[in-house]
Amino acid sequence: MIVRDGPKQPRYPLALIHPLGPLFRHLPLSLRRHLLFLRAHKRWGNFRNPRLWTEKMQWRVLNDRRALLVVASDKLASKALVAQIAKRLNLAIHLPATLWVGTDVRELQAIADQLPARWVLKPNSSSGRVRIIDSAITPIDWNELVHAGIQWMHEDEESGAFGHWGYSEARRVLIAEERVGGGDAPPPDLRTQVFSGTVLRFDWSSGYGTPQHHVACYASDLRTRVFTGTTIEVPAEHHTPVDDFTEDQRADLKKFVDAIGSGTDYLRIDGYVDQGTYWFGELTTYTEGGLGYFAKSFNEAAGELWQLPDLTAPDPREAEWRALLAGTLKGTLQK
Repeated sequence: MIVRDGPKQPRYPLALIHPLGPLFRHLPLSLRRHLLFLRAHKRWGNFRNPRLWTEKMQWRVLNDRRALLVVASDKLASKALVAQIAKRLNLAIHLPATLWVGTDVRELQAIADQLPARWVLKPNSSSGRVRIIDSAITPIDWNELVHAGIQWMHEDEESGAFGHWGYSEARRVLIAEERVGGGDAPPPDLRTQVFSGTVLRFDWSSGYGTPQHHVACYASDLRTRVFTGTTIEVPAEHHTPVDDFTEDQRADLKKFVDAIGSGTDYLRIDGYVDQGTYWFGELTTYTEGGLGYFAKSFNEAAGELWQLPDLTAPDPREAEWRALLAGTLKGTLQK
């Protein structure tokens, strides 16, 4: 079983001054974001009139309270949105099946005989937390899964310390989902940075979170390689699964990205590539909180593309977003 539980909580005395400690979350949100930005980028950011992508991400955290951000933070709502788009446009976009939805893993354990050997458990309203399971290799530790589920049902750093509002409004439930791929590790990622329908680039990566992490970046045509100069970038002659996409696959992916991105100022669309097939994963609206390492060229180019919304104007798609967050949540194994 692969275990991911998000960032580690610091111990005393570091916890007294650390962002994940018990005190930081009680500071005003604006001060928290300035301190986080200073800690990450070693300078004070301009959040009132932001120019760079990293600064505009802070503006979003501080100001944007549109229902769109809740849909993007709610994994089940994101899947429902993608399913609607794929059906409407007749696109070959695959989605992992939702097997079970609930608040207590013991309810899932009661129907364990119906589960496939390979599946994943994760919270609907957080990031970086998952249990990746293959019961044909390792017996399921249900006590550990129950404990993880209890932890995931509580507020974590996303909405607490970091102030990522979308996660605080997403539905707090647990999901058991079909596992994509056949190997021990997750299949390679394909992530898309899209701004109001304009793709900055597609990022393919393999071995994320391991010493074997490698990336290859592509322009919006999904053919032309874009080189960013990072140390984990694969050479130009290195072949990736993206190079094997058919023209129909490229066309479907571009239509899919455009359909999601045209109604949003900025989102990252996360998917997987497994044996030549593209699978949708999730939408990311607070990409590393704008606090990770981002090359200057990306920070400037993405900042120029990102046109911040007028929050005083009504969102014409508000009712559509809200509808995606309504209804009874069930998986394919639930009656």
